Amino acid sequence: MARPAPSAERTVALLDFLAAHPDERFGLSELARRLDMSKATAHAITAALTDAGYLLRHPLDKRYSLGPALVAVGNAAASREFEVVDYARDEMRRLADELQVLCVASATIGDEIVILGRSGDLGPLAPSVQVGHRLPLAPPLGTVFMAWSAPEAIDSWLRRLGPGASDVEVERYRAAIATVRRRGYSLALEADARIRLGEALSRPDEQIAALVDDLGHEEYVLGELEHSSSYRLSLIAAPVFGTDRGIALVLTLFGFRDALPAGAVPGLAERLLEATHRVTKALSGRVADGGGP
Repeated sequence: MARPAPSAERTVALLDFLAAHPDERFGLSELARRLDMSKATAHAITAALTDAGYLLRHPLDKRYSLGPALVAVGNAAASREFEVVDYARDEMRRLADELQVLCVASATIGDEIVILGRSGDLGPLAPSVQVGHRLPLAPPLGTVFMAWSAPEAIDSWLRRLGPGASDVEVERYRAAIATVRRRGYSLALEADARIRLGEALSRPDEQIAALVDDLGHEEYVLGELEHSSSYRLSLIAAPVFGTDRGIALVLTLFGFRDALPAGAVPGLAERLLEATHRVTKALSGRVADGGGP
């Protein structure tokens, strides 16, 4: 595949940098230094983006910040995601009512998982998720998204385990990704860090990233089921595919109140897969290889 033009890559890098510092303004020299580009290149990019309204240049200190045109772009992207959720709402309601759980729709935007819709009673054991909540796309979160991703995306995701991750942990996640892709859905166990994470979502001052890191080193992702065992499940998640065979949406069931015998889990997962396949069909999507029956 052809690489993007260097000017396009630098433009994206500049916008990404400013998006990571939305409350700050930067001068031309500092942008050039921080982004490792010449001042002439930075000037050409900022001038074009300012003319288009994607950047603002302060009239006094001549520093740059994100501009109003990006609001329209962001709103358009967000509305498209919510449009996808509209195709899933009836299925989400049926799942929530039939199984007495919370059904949540989410998608990835950049390096985050964003909650786009929910249906059902939160219940005492379900996480306090609200539409608009964001979580880091970092192990163990997002296994179902990663299962149909390119190898380089999986490697990038695994690196977010941090330098302290052991080879055993990394291989455990690789095995989990392979299992999710084979059976078409993801399972996760209830864990102390997950409970704290659910509580923290309603309190912005909590260190969510640190809790996700804790969760990444706990026994959370459930691989093969042992038929004689019972499990306290945190979630069952399955993908909705778009026309390009990419994941357009993930539907997740939360709030299982009792431990489930291993034999009961595949039936619940199959019910979820039936729903996600109907939403995929409604979107004229195409199920990727290993995307379930």
